[in-house]
Amino acid sequence: MGFKRNLILAGISLFILTIILFNFKWPLNFTFGDHHSEVKSAEQVAPTSDPSNSTPTPALTPDNQDKPKLSEFPKEGIPVLMYHSISTIPGNTLGVPVKQFTEEMEWLHRQNYHSLSLEEFYQALANGTPVPEKPILLTFDDGYSDNYNDAWPILRQYGFRATFFITTNSVGPGMMNWDQLNDLARQGNSIGSHTVNHLDLATLSDKQQKSELTNSKQELEKNLGISEIALCFPSGRYNKTTLDLMPELGYKLGFTTQPGKVHLGDDLLTLKRVRISGGMSLASFRELFP
Repeated sequence: MGFKRNLILAGISLFILTIILFNFKWPLNFTFGDHHSEVKSAEQVAPTSDPSNSTPTPALTPDNQDKPKLSEFPKEGIPVLMYHSISTIPGNTLGVPVKQFTEEMEWLHRQNYHSLSLEEFYQALANGTPVPEKPILLTFDDGYSDNYNDAWPILRQYGFRATFFITTNSVGPGMMNWDQLNDLARQGNSIGSHTVNHLDLATLSDKQQKSELTNSKQELEKNLGISEIALCFPSGRYNKTTLDLMPELGYKLGFTTQPGKVHLGDDLLTLKRVRISGGMSLASFRELFP
């Protein structure tokens, strides 16, 4: 009798348990030790965010910066900064390390400096065209490949354009190539001549000088589709012949290595620049802009 009652109670309990399990939809296909089904279930409930769907913060480029207020040519002059390689060169201050260059561009951006193109710079000097408040011209000599690979991304990040003076016989391996120079020009940068072979112009004959200035200008114009207006003297060396040839060949601006800012009324063919040396502290850099 007791056995029969226990059997009936067990049957009733099993029936109740079956109903409970059915109502809660027991995951009958669950396999112990298989975590893939758990991961899939979690993703379906709370999917992770996809970085590719997020909207990136736009870089500070000349295209998306607010247009600066225009003003007259500053009485204190416009600084023309002179750089060469943006790299660490032991024992050679022509190389400015990337970290130093980044800090300098960041500081100029915070101080609301606005970079000029060569054409804008020329129009301001020759015709009194208004310039942005706190204007600056950023120049790079020789055409090192790091100007494109390292300097340009930093310049673009902080909304600056620059002028790159190119020695045409050096275009290629180890230096910037024509594709890179075309890309720089398309993005609003200026390209200037640094002659064909980077020779001391003051030691060349009139014929040799004319060849250096003519051929470099023609090569840049042919490969880049630009109108070349500026010459940067290799090592800052030139003579009267150089200055006589420049207007004849179509050069409107000449850049030296003489220190100082450019003022309205300066000789357009012998413009001064401010050399930036590798190893210069940020405090020393700031002192250049009183």
